[in-house]
Amino acid sequence: MLADYIYSQCRGAAVVKQKSHRNRVLKAERLLLCDVLLLKTKEMRFDKCTEIPTVNTRTQDANHDSSSTDTSPLVISLELVALEKLITFRQVMVHELHSEQFPILNEFEALYSYKCGLFEECLEMCQNHVKLLLRAGCSRNQRFATVLHEFVSLLDGELVSLFGVLKIMHPVLFLLLLEFPAFDEISVLTLSLYLMVQCQKKLRADSLVDSLSLIRFVHDKMYPANDNEYFVDRLILKLTYRSLKLYMDDVPLV
Repeated sequence: MLADYIYSQCRGAAVVKQKSHRNRVLKAERLLLCDVLLLKTKEMRFDKCTEIPTVNTRTQDANHDSSSTDTSPLVISLELVALEKLITFRQVMVHELHSEQFPILNEFEALYSYKCGLFEECLEMCQNHVKLLLRAGCSRNQRFATVLHEFVSLLDGELVSLFGVLKIMHPVLFLLLLEFPAFDEISVLTLSLYLMVQCQKKLRADSLVDSLSLIRFVHDKMYPANDNEYFVDRLILKLTYRSLKLYMDDVPLV
């Protein structure tokens, strides 16, 4: 899917193949969320233009140089700086409110560790928080705002893609909130489970089966299916469960 996307950016002739490629994607047995979002992006771009203009790579014009600059390192740096500031403010609340009956996690610190590649630290942080929450029997004591694009952009790529698909399906935020009132936030328990699984995959941990059982338990017992407040939480847990299952099928466990 990625190779075809890059090809479509370089060759206008890829427009002709769009329909056949869309059919192949829809018939795929193990289609990933990022493939669907990327296909939608392609179709939206093809609707706007039928041919991609060629660019002279030898042009030394300053405007061309600035437009071709890779800004991803700058974006990552800005995200880390933002997380550092958010960690400081959140830590005040953690010190004031955290207790065994009311566990609080500095979720920005966990996200910062994950984005910095400190997967062992992030995994330990999330595992401890999940254990405390389950022991206290509470799942909604702390929430993470997802209605703001600035907060969603701090999440991992799969979650960003998930919220992107939801907004494509429901472009009017007001109507989306009418159907799913809790779309504007998710439980930090859900976020902790997601980060925990992602870290385990990065570290090739050997407790993946236990993680699958834990996800099923939280999905079935902590988030009632008849409550729209947990719709997005249940959706993220299903995504996490499926992603972990696919990973376990591709990577034989020792």
